[in-house]
Amino acid sequence: MARVLLIDDDQSNLEFMRQLLRMEGHELLWAADGEQGIALVKELRPELIICDVIMPHLGGYAVLETVRADPRLSAIPVLLFSAAMGEEGRAMGLRRGATEVMAKPFDLEQLRAAIRRCLGQERQ
Repeated sequence: MARVLLIDDDQSNLEFMRQLLRMEGHELLWAADGEQGIALVKELRPELIICDVIMPHLGGYAVLETVRADPRLSAIPVLLFSAAMGEEGRAMGLRRGATEVMAKPFDLEQLRAAIRRCLGQERQ
């Protein structure tokens, strides 16, 4: 079981991820914005961060850059997502160090596979 931190201001995404991660046998932690998310990453060191790109105060790219800049946190996989994620946004996320980048709405099987890849649990 992995501890997964969801950083997202959308309550419906929280419920969706809670159900998905419970089915996969993982524990879900949640932060409603990037600032709170970074504080939880530093305190709890989750095995995976799933983060929305567009949020008030501090967005997903800033969270990603903060995590990647801290040697104690830089190895944590980060899955970025956004409803506005096109190929340019995907490339930008990967260039900045995201492990995976996905567009919303999620394809359930693709999301499950991305989470497994991020956690090193890829199934054949």
